[in-house]
This record gives sequence, C-alpha cells and structure tokens, in this order.
Amino acid sequence: MKIADIFSGAGGSSLGFALEGFRVVGGLDIDPYATASFKANLRAPALVADAASVDPRDFLGFLEAEPDVLVACPPCQGFTRMRIHKLQRSGIEDPRNRLVTVFLNYVRVIAPEVVVFENVPGMIKWRGGAYFQLLLRGLHTLGYYVTYDVLDAVNYGTPQFRKRIIVIGARSEKPGLPQPTHGDPRSEAVKRGVLKPWVTVRDAIGDLPPLRPGEAWPKDPLHRAPRHRPRVLALIKAIPKNGGSRLDAPRELWLPCHRKVDGYRDVYGRMAWDKPAPTITSGCYSPSKGRYIHPEQDRGITLREAARLQGFPDDFVFYGTRNIIARQIGNAMPVPLARALAKAVKELL
Repeated sequence: MKIADIFSGAGGSSLGFALEGFRVVGGLDIDPYATASFKANLRAPALVADAASVDPRDFLGFLEAEPDVLVACPPCQGFTRMRIHKLQRSGIEDPRNRLVTVFLNYVRVIAPEVVVFENVPGMIKWRGGAYFQLLLRGLHTLGYYVTYDVLDAVNYGTPQFRKRIIVIGARSEKPGLPQPTHGDPRSEAVKRGVLKPWVTVRDAIGDLPPLRPGEAWPKDPLHRAPRHRPRVLALIKAIPKNGGSRLDAPRELWLPCHRKVDGYRDVYGRMAWDKPAPTITSGCYSPSKGRYIHPEQDRGITLREAARLQGFPDDFVFYGTRNIIARQIGNAMPVPLARALAKAVKELL
C-alpha cells in the first residue's frame, strides 16, 4: 500500500500511515525545512515547491511509485475562527482557501484509490461552506464515494483536544471513518472498558526532566525551556499549578494588554496534568499564544513536550530554528489521528 502526501509538512500524516504499514512514495511542501524533516524521517523523496505552481503530472513522475492513497492537509489558517472574523471585516479572502481546487486537480491527475483531506472545522462555515461544498462536489465528479465528519484527535489516543474536519473519498465503495478508541474517563464507555481513557499531559510528558526557564537538557536539544522576561516570569509564578489561569493571578501582575480585553482566557494558562492538552498550534512555544505553560514548572513548554503532545516519537528529527520547528509541530496532523485514519483506509484497500 503506497501513499503520497501533498502539503506534507514535517510528515505527521505520513508517519501515521507508515506505522500502519504503508509505503510513503513522496511528499510536497513549500517549506524547505519541513521538507528536510519529512525526507529524513520518512526516507522518501519530497519536492520543495508551491503545490499550486507544480503540474500534478510532474509530481506524479517525481514519486517513487503510483500511490494508492493521496493525503492532503492544506494550510488551514484561512478557515480559522480568528482569521474568518478578520477577513470578513476587511472583505478580503485568504488565497490559501483556493488550495481546495489545487487539491482536486492533483486528485484528477493522480487518480488514487483513496483520498484523505484534513482541515479545520471552520472550513464548513466559511462563506456558507462554499469551499467545502466545492470539495465534495469535485470528489463526486471525479468518481469518489465520500464520507466526512469532524473528529477530535483526543478520541484517537492523542493527548490533546484538536477538532478537525476529515474527508475520505474512495473509488470502490463508501468509506467509513475510524471509530473512537479513547473517551472521557467519566463516561460509561470508559468505565465499561469499551474505550480507553483519554491520554493526558502527564502520560505524554510527565517523565521528562524538569527545567528552569532557559535551561536545556543535554541529551535532547528539543527539550530546552524558553526564557521569559522578568515581568512575564513573575506572572507565570503567580498562576496556580496544574491548570491555573492568568485570571487567578493578582491583577497587578497582569500584562497591560490583558487588562484591556476580557477574552483570550487561555493565554498565559497552565496545562493540567491529568487532562489532555489544548490544541497545539505553531505558537505552542510561547505562553502568550495560549494555554502553553507547564502544569507545574514555571515556564512555557519545550518543543519536545509539544512534539510529544502531537504524538511524535522522540527519535523524529526536526530541522530549522526554534520558531520553524514550532511551526512544523503545530501544523502537523497528530500522528495517532493519522494512524487511526490509516487503519480505516487499510480496511478499504
């Protein structure tokens, strides 16, 4: 079983499929650092290019073999809630949204047995679902039976809440989506042993050595704690351990920008040990971007901790600067979710 990956990033999707026995025959991404990570870990060729500027026939010729499966996780920023609000006010549309038509062109030329498409749920709402309906109609026209739904990666063994719209198309029959393997530990399904309990932050990163701000673990270059300005560090220290919020800290320690707004309550929040993490984004290295403070230690999470929360194994190598690696980690499909999708696709094939 062979898979090709466009908008492949560092290779989270492909790794999930590789772990289920698929052979990765190639990838394509505009980011040279992410592509270097993909090639080093998946041992497959990858083209550094804008997918919209590449003739799909050339990409097909570049691959090691014709793929049975084509996976695509195009940039989702144009469909995110914050981006939608901003663009709707300005009347401007994010050009990345048009990558749906680029994907359909690759499907038309490559004609794989199965296609897998992933994006944020906001895609369903943007302009009344115009691009989402375009995707569904396009796949139907190209001869695919289509199934889709919003899946939460936490229900498939990822130690993180992360909802994504998943579309699977198959030529032979209507495909099925993977059934959840994990659930809320308070649910009856978990109590009866039908599902495993959610994987928690403690499960994922609890064994890593503690660090002070700016300190690094010599055995792992990704396990380096970010530095914090004195004022920020004072705020972090005042936030209660194990799930506390900046709103729990004395108001005089709040940053000036936080006193002007009532929203963004996860910003400068701590993760909780015995719950899954919030969605890991490309800003995961900075507490100013979300609930990315360590549950117990007075610092933001490290890149190693972020990678584990996305399901990447410790031997997965990332290339680039700190910010570039954070983007690769945050933009990836969680490996456990990709593996669950691979199992469903394997049954089809």
